[in-house]
Amino acid sequence: MNRSSLPPLNAIRAFEVTARKGRMVDAAQELNVTYGAISKQIRHLEDVMGVRLFEGPRNKLQLTDAGLKLQPQLTAIFDQLEASISSVVDSEEGALDVACIGTFMMRWLLPRLHRFSAHYPKIDVRLSTTTVIPNLANAACDLAIVVGENNWPANVDATPLFAELVGPVMTPELEARFAISETESLLEQEGVPLLHSLTRRSAWQDWSKRVDIRVSDTDKGTELEHIYFMLEAAMGGLGAAIAPWALVSEDIRAGRLVAPFGFVPNGQVYTVISRDAQRKKNKAFLSWIKSEAMSSPLWNDFGNA
Repeated sequence: MNRSSLPPLNAIRAFEVTARKGRMVDAAQELNVTYGAISKQIRHLEDVMGVRLFEGPRNKLQLTDAGLKLQPQLTAIFDQLEASISSVVDSEEGALDVACIGTFMMRWLLPRLHRFSAHYPKIDVRLSTTTVIPNLANAACDLAIVVGENNWPANVDATPLFAELVGPVMTPELEARFAISETESLLEQEGVPLLHSLTRRSAWQDWSKRVDIRVSDTDKGTELEHIYFMLEAAMGGLGAAIAPWALVSEDIRAGRLVAPFGFVPNGQVYTVISRDAQRKKNKAFLSWIKSEAMSSPLWNDFGNA
């Protein structure tokens, strides 16, 4: 097959993304087209090539032998094409896609992001939330802000921001109501309402073990779906919550919350991971967010990862 008879690039791209993502609906989202357009392009590609690339029902597509052979080669070609174009047009302008943990985005990143925009007005940051550490080879983002153990693979550009430190927080009124003080029996008494989030269900047990303080009835209390809701409940006086300092430091400084026990490291690190830290837009964002992390009021005490 010569170049003049190659299938259309859009059809090839539709197949590569669908094969990589595993679902046409995900491919449609990445390519910003409809599901029907993806399906039509793949059928056209199969007609031109004269082979089936997928088999099975639409909701459980499986690659055929031909599809399995073709997909990794096409992915490598598109990666090389992207790298080649980026090497020519790389600049400090255009869109920068950043995936981020939702609560960290709302309580730490967004209040600071205006400073990045002021310094780099030609970079348009596009934010999305993630609850898992993305596979950057398949992710539709340039950078991801995640929290995890600081042991990233060698092929991942990782920029640590600060260690995650956690501790109980509550309103000053709740602290006074239960006469909480820094003693081993601090939370042993019955009646101190505990707050939990589904995303960190064992937070109270984990903290109790780390500081060797017994907490009464760690399984009881109000459970909320997300840590953001839990922190809002804590500020509303509903109970005490185990919170990362990065998410509540401003509330503590403003007097909305208190942290009677301080904070202790839990072995996790807030980190920015990227496919290529040397790209100009990525490098600009990494330099800025690192400076923001280092200027945090708690950096000297808690921040150094």
